[in-house]
Amino acid sequence: MIRYVYQLRDFRSWLRGFGKILKLPVIAGKIQIPRSMGEGYIMAANINSDISYVIMNFSLNDDLVFLRKKSSLYGLSLFFNQVTVSDFFVIREPHNSVTDKSPNQSNIFLSSTNYDLEVTYSRNSRLKRVGIFFSPSFVGRAIKKDILLDLLVYADNRLRNINKEPITFEYRQLLEDIFTADFQSPVTHLLLQNRVLMLAEKFLHTFLTKAPLLKETGGLKQKDKEKDLEALKDVERILSNNKLDKFPSIDMLSKTAMMSSTKLKTKFKQIYGMKLYEFYNRNRLEKAKEMLQTGKYSVKQVGLNIGFSNLSNFAKAFKKEFGILPKEILKGR
Repeated sequence: MIRYVYQLRDFRSWLRGFGKILKLPVIAGKIQIPRSMGEGYIMAANINSDISYVIMNFSLNDDLVFLRKKSSLYGLSLFFNQVTVSDFFVIREPHNSVTDKSPNQSNIFLSSTNYDLEVTYSRNSRLKRVGIFFSPSFVGRAIKKDILLDLLVYADNRLRNINKEPITFEYRQLLEDIFTADFQSPVTHLLLQNRVLMLAEKFLHTFLTKAPLLKETGGLKQKDKEKDLEALKDVERILSNNKLDKFPSIDMLSKTAMMSSTKLKTKFKQIYGMKLYEFYNRNRLEKAKEMLQTGKYSVKQVGLNIGFSNLSNFAKAFKKEFGILPKEILKGR
């Protein structure tokens, strides 16, 4: 078992500490995992003195434990997780723990560094994670007090937030850009910095869009508003399911959310900025793009897989969304 105990001050110093545990050098802000230990890489960089990030894309032949010790002056840690679990995944804090054997962990997790947090991955799990750390000085200086309070209240939910925020298509393209970046290019660090900041901006924008709904006076009680938000997240998860081959009926979605169809349509557009079908369609087209980029599938196979029986309609929808035809993705590989 590999165990790394640390206090998070910034991800560059975090990486140096992890390199010592692994007995591997950090070269140009990057650790390359040798075949004898596993496979892949970990890299970290500072955007400025207040914001740093880490990119993990690796697996190890041993169980891995990250134990983050609490700090008196605490910042905020935001992780975008796309992990393939070989056997088990465990996350625990002083008052709670979660054990999960689901093969795929895909979520966004915001935490504050004012409590111990231990994460364990079974050997040969594939970690694809992007983490962003906002320092205590940034949190105290740059975030407005009302927004900061909302963020801290949210982060204080701790493990209750573990699977609250799924990685939707809006995040997936940014993450794909990060994980497919050419590290030999002289401008890669600019691309990575840009995409990391866009991930943070997208998360905070979504958070700030939802937060006011919980503060509205009059009408629904606080618990009812929270219940509505959870119901909308259930609908979002259904529409984001990559195994979904057709758009569910509005009636089914309304029953899932326990809302009238009118309320569901109104609230969903208010929170997610698009209509239900528009959200579903963009998600499945992102899935199609990802499948084509692997080079393992034909245009016909991809179209049928995401629910298009008419390939002409698939090509038109794809070009409208991305500006190119599906076959051009295959040609460009």
